[in-house]
Amino acid sequence: MEDLETWLERVYDSDGDHAKLNRLYNEWADDYDQQLWASGNPYIAIATGFAGRHIQNFDAAILDAGCGTGNMAQILNQMGYRSIDGLDPSEGMLKIARNKNIYQSLHRLYLDAEINLLDASYDAIVAAGVLTHGHAPPESLDGMLKIVKTDGVIIFSLSEIAYNDYGFASKMAELENNHSWALLDRSNLFRTYPFSNREAHLRHWVYAYRKTVN
Repeated sequence: MEDLETWLERVYDSDGDHAKLNRLYNEWADDYDQQLWASGNPYIAIATGFAGRHIQNFDAAILDAGCGTGNMAQILNQMGYRSIDGLDPSEGMLKIARNKNIYQSLHRLYLDAEINLLDASYDAIVAAGVLTHGHAPPESLDGMLKIVKTDGVIIFSLSEIAYNDYGFASKMAELENNHSWALLDRSNLFRTYPFSNREAHLRHWVYAYRKTVN
């Protein structure tokens, strides 16, 4: 079994090629849960903490965007949230997520400026470990804003590298300046993989925003 760092290197080396990424995530799916939890990655814990703070209704319609195998939704479900959908492009990942029986529905889709789901159909969106170069571009924030309701909450993790080097800083500022959303919360910067020496340079934040206009 390849270790987490090897899988991450293969993902980074794919340089956003969707066909390569889908093949990699399909191959990784069976070992993904074990390796993710063993990595010490805290973004799911922080993101679900923000959900508990900012999504007060346990019947809220929540989209787990870039859901992978369903790690985050599994915690949300254990917290008491009852209406969770998932979205991910990898059928291998979705197969694992489907077997957990925690989603109302699952959609095999990419995150981008246009997402083939109904506008204003969710009370909240969570996106952990997906917004970055090659996976979901800054324009994905536009797509998420379209499908969340006014006053709905968007919670997402974002790496320091993606923020500074891949256009997320300017997109987030644009949305704030346009009054499309308002900041609710931002975590302190944390190490993404605290148990990994090879990935020690990676650091993340978790953000929570509220949609302010249609």
